[in-house]
Amino acid sequence: MEIERLMPGRGIRSNAGTMGVAAVTLLRDDGENVLVDTGHFGGRTELLAAMKQKKLAPGDIDTVVLTHIHWDHCINVDLFSKSKILVGENELRMGYMMGVKDGHTKYFKQLLKTMGVKTVREGAKISKNAAGILTAGHSPGHVAVSVKNDDGSTTVIAGDAIPNYRAYLRNFPDLIFYSSSEARSSIRRIKKMRPVMIIPGHDSPFNVSGYLEHDEFKLILRRENEENSIITVNTVAADKPLVFT
Repeated sequence: MEIERLMPGRGIRSNAGTMGVAAVTLLRDDGENVLVDTGHFGGRTELLAAMKQKKLAPGDIDTVVLTHIHWDHCINVDLFSKSKILVGENELRMGYMMGVKDGHTKYFKQLLKTMGVKTVREGAKISKNAAGILTAGHSPGHVAVSVKNDDGSTTVIAGDAIPNYRAYLRNFPDLIFYSSSEARSSIRRIKKMRPVMIIPGHDSPFNVSGYLEHDEFKLILRRENEENSIITVNTVAADKPLVFT
């Protein structure tokens, strides 16, 4: 089993609005390629580039799991017309792309049906060493993916059941579109699995001891003179205390 993060998840808010960048994760499991989430059109070029770097094209993906159908996690699914598409049953029945009732979702669900979408049940096998976990709360049919690592430990690709480390610590996601109680229950359930790594929907990977990696983020601002201003955000170890004596 190999787990590769093609697209790091990031939660970005500004006074101009929210820009969700969802994690896209590749599983290589016993000859099968499984993609968990696809991201949205704003990251389409980056997704294809990341796949190309891994010597993969969309046609090489056997299965796509959509943790839920919020726009930032699912819009690029149309790239994977040859893949098996998996979604939670309640998500397909009650979920909305915007989280709340909108005019877009019915057309997206029609697309999924033309692609032969299938629903995921609790514990359903996705590949030899990966299974679906029903983790409702953030959305009605959210699905996380449990992965059995080669050493027998567990990794959980949590999607927005646990969008970031803050949600893990406080047992509550940033956004709830369905059920607060079920959202809390889903986080507790994932914690009880004692995963060695949690890949959240909008943050760097972590476990009970803290972050395992820190992803760099670059904010690129277009300027009028054919130049870009780039603001880089990263987390590094703090400086050692200075003692002047």
